[in-house]
Amino acid sequence: MPDADPIYLRRRLSAQLQAARKNAGYSQPEVANEMVWSLSKVMRLESGRTKISITDLRALIGFYGIHDATAAELLAHAQEARRQPWWQEYRGVLSEGFKSYLGYEASASIVRNFEILFIPGLLQTEEYARAILTQSLVPEKEELLELRMRRQERLLQTSSGTELHFLIDEAALRRVVGNATVMRAQLEHLQEIAQLPHVRIGMIPYEAGLYPLLRSAYVIFEFPSSEQDRIVYLENPDGSVILHDKATVDVQRTVEDYLEAFWEVENEYARPVNEVAGST
Repeated sequence: MPDADPIYLRRRLSAQLQAARKNAGYSQPEVANEMVWSLSKVMRLESGRTKISITDLRALIGFYGIHDATAAELLAHAQEARRQPWWQEYRGVLSEGFKSYLGYEASASIVRNFEILFIPGLLQTEEYARAILTQSLVPEKEELLELRMRRQERLLQTSSGTELHFLIDEAALRRVVGNATVMRAQLEHLQEIAQLPHVRIGMIPYEAGLYPLLRSAYVIFEFPSSEQDRIVYLENPDGSVILHDKATVDVQRTVEDYLEAFWEVENEYARPVNEVAGST
């Protein structure tokens, strides 16, 4: 896994602090009263919206009675969370939601990505990505293109330690983006990337018919720590939503539903990229 993103570490630290408070048997108002802080400060620290100082963290560690090993881990996370993320120079062109997305992507041990309309961003050639961004309404096209290429450099290198699983509907292969030359290069690129030991690319052919959760793209992030919930990122026509493990998209679906659907499609419907891409 690449170095964990500081935003991810801050969120993980906030969750650990909340768990430590509950284990110690204190409410947020009781902590605020003991620390002589405002209640809103305690709430912001536990939500990850505010960076915690080392001094404040040491005070909480003492108050909660956290033992040495866990205390050292919390302090290390707090130190790492204070550094700038690798994508800092692009901060001005990113939404808050996509900043979180980049944090999860940089920190995940496994990334599973399903796409139905386009080739996944991490697998796009520069020409393919440029053609898509040219048609978008965002003004910072060159900055976003550069960011996409840098994301690929980080995660596609074999030393990244991140497992990458992609499922792509055949519709994305058939749709011409740019022109025939761009598409030919893109399909050849997919076959090359599929040879990397930490990358698995499956294509879902038209003849597979209907399959689970085919209506919208999604990405599932899994992390090295068993304490960290899986995250599902959904890209819908009306925007994007980030969900935590056990949270629901609606009254019917959970994050586990998306993971099970991905496994089912990967094992029962998808074919190796070389078989499908080679026939287009």
